Amino acid sequence: MKPKSMYHLRGGILSRILPVLIWVFILTGCSSTKNEESLTLSNAPEPVSESTGISEKEPLSVVEEMPIFPGGDNELLKFIAENTIYPEAAKSENKQGKVVVRFCVTEKGEVNKLSIVNGADPLLDEEAMRVISILPAFEPGKQEGKAVPVWYMLPITFALK
Repeated sequence: MKPKSMYHLRGGILSRILPVLIWVFILTGCSSTKNEESLTLSNAPEPVSESTGISEKEPLSVVEEMPIFPGGDNELLKFIAENTIYPEAAKSENKQGKVVVRFCVTEKGEVNKLSIVNGADPLLDEEAMRVISILPAFEPGKQEGKAVPVWYMLPITFALK
């Protein structure tokens, strides 16, 4: 077996280590920025809603326990299917597509802060928002055993037969 040149060995090692070092540098830089921000944010008072007087925590995207719809995911899909009314104008214009709705499940399990992440058509978007707005309360998401507000995204597909 022919020995490899020093350049080949060094190049091989560098080609493996360099990407790792770059990621370590990036992650280290990001984590220190995040830690400074969290310290600043944790010392700041929570915003309080003028209408309710209740503190409004920023919803989390990932938690230890995600919110659960009563009866689970199958019941959630069933609720959406049973309560969605395909807009007549959209039917007549053959409008179809997937609408992705983002909403917050609060500490109490209520749905609020609805928005369209990916729309299909204004008529379909409006119906998707209406259906999500009438969802019954979820079992709230939990972080470290405490109920917390959580972002939830749900696709609703509108298809004509």
